[in-house]
Amino acid sequence: MEDQKIDCSENSSILSDMGGAKGFVCHYRFEEGSSQFIFLDVDQETGGVSINNALSFSTSSYLQTISSANGLLLLSGFGEGQLSYHVFNPLTKRPETLPPHGITGEVIRSGLAFDGKQYQVVLVHVFKDEENGLGPLPGDIELEIFSSETGAWRKRQPFRLSFNVEVPVSELFTELNTAPLFSNGAIHWEINGRLLVYHVKDDCCEVIELPNFSEDPSWKPTMTFRRCLWESEGRVRYTYTDIYGVHTWNLLEECEHAVYSHSNVYDREKHRWALVYTVDHTGLAKQDPDFLCPGNQWGTHSISPFAYVEDSETMYLQLPGIVVAHNTKTRGLQKVCGYEFPGTKFNCCSFFPFIQSNGRHQKKASKSLQVGEVVDLPVKQEVNSISF
Repeated sequence: MEDQKIDCSENSSILSDMGGAKGFVCHYRFEEGSSQFIFLDVDQETGGVSINNALSFSTSSYLQTISSANGLLLLSGFGEGQLSYHVFNPLTKRPETLPPHGITGEVIRSGLAFDGKQYQVVLVHVFKDEENGLGPLPGDIELEIFSSETGAWRKRQPFRLSFNVEVPVSELFTELNTAPLFSNGAIHWEINGRLLVYHVKDDCCEVIELPNFSEDPSWKPTMTFRRCLWESEGRVRYTYTDIYGVHTWNLLEECEHAVYSHSNVYDREKHRWALVYTVDHTGLAKQDPDFLCPGNQWGTHSISPFAYVEDSETMYLQLPGIVVAHNTKTRGLQKVCGYEFPGTKFNCCSFFPFIQSNGRHQKKASKSLQVGEVVDLPVKQEVNSISF
């Protein structure tokens, strides 16, 4: 196949106006093969949400949402013998389908980087010695990188990278994984208790141990709970739930080591994180016993943090059937969104943070809701239908 260069500066289907407002996308996946994407605007002051019908769309193709970066979505679907990848701008509704990659093994993670003009899609897979039947071994990972500037894939095998990938979670089960984060020019993935970071400009990787990592393979309760990576004030944050509560940590830079060297929450020799705050489950339950109670269908394992909005200091948690907003400053809790489980025909419903572009072509979104108002997400809503 002849390489084709994709110049995003002249391609209106990809070019995005960076610096837009934060929002969410709700992705419904149905067993018969269709998908529906409902976009939500976030009120920066109240933390409430409203549906953005202009961005919402549906497709007859069975798609998975991998990640978002500065107004673009990375989606995957089933192609000829391998997963196919699509970079999609909801503003223009025209997807870019990437050419087939050269990976013959299993893709364990993928991510998207976008600087407003050019994007890169990075696939992480286990490198095996097919000729001798060896692998995988710790450190044996390889990257396959697509650049919109060249329109082609290239291979990159990190050197001197100590990383255990003995039992990776497959990319096919994205709902079990932590969504990747593109922040400060790097893609971040959580894999087996460690953070794999690919620095796009420098074309290099590093591995950082996560704060809830355990050396004991028989004790991994926190790794079975929900986790998320997000950015606040230009810093990478990691949030996870365990039997005690929801914990948020800051990733420290080298210059900050001395600040936390005497703190009992920071072990410089073990990891590069500092605890920001913990929200205990008991405190959450006291806020609203109607939907946070032992008799409900939720459990500590099903509380899924997925986003944070700085202006309103609000963390968003997905529970079965509802999304709640927790104000980390006032400790207030409010239900902001409800969604359905339509029986056996319903397969999966996931929420992802999304930066909504301020592009001049965007139609006016719905009026923001007031404090205490709740939006119910429709299933099989009549929205724009997109072909992939």
